[in-house]
Amino acid sequence: MLFRRRQTEVVPAGVAIGPPAIRDVIAPLGGGRTVIGPHTRIRGTLRGDGPMMVRGAVVGEIVLRGGLTVATTGRVEADVEAQTVDLQGEARGTIRATGRVAMAETGVFEGEMTTPVLEARPGSVVRGRARVAGLPGPDRGHVSH
Repeated sequence: MLFRRRQTEVVPAGVAIGPPAIRDVIAPLGGGRTVIGPHTRIRGTLRGDGPMMVRGAVVGEIVLRGGLTVATTGRVEADVEAQTVDLQGEARGTIRATGRVAMAETGVFEGEMTTPVLEARPGSVVRGRARVAGLPGPDRGHVSH
């Protein structure tokens, strides 16, 4: 028999079945469900809910509910709002991350950055201003410097 009829199984509400979905395994936060290829150039505004990976170039504005990854071949000249930003390539403009910004040793940023957590590997470059607010905690009512 070449084709089999699907059998639907009724599962009570609240019961977990099977392993995690493949999409959760292959597309981690900051991963790249939407990919801007290495030979693609985009000018304008990009908005989305899931993660995005830039391997080409984007000029304009990027607004994401998920994470943004700028690969080593990627170039971004934009105002960026995202949950997380993983910077392996180059970015100019502003970055506002609600979760964290992680800079690889090949990452170069020029502009203004605001994030609660900044992870910078040796060799990464930041030119401009980086405001790192830190994550709120039980003993973090105020900052004293």
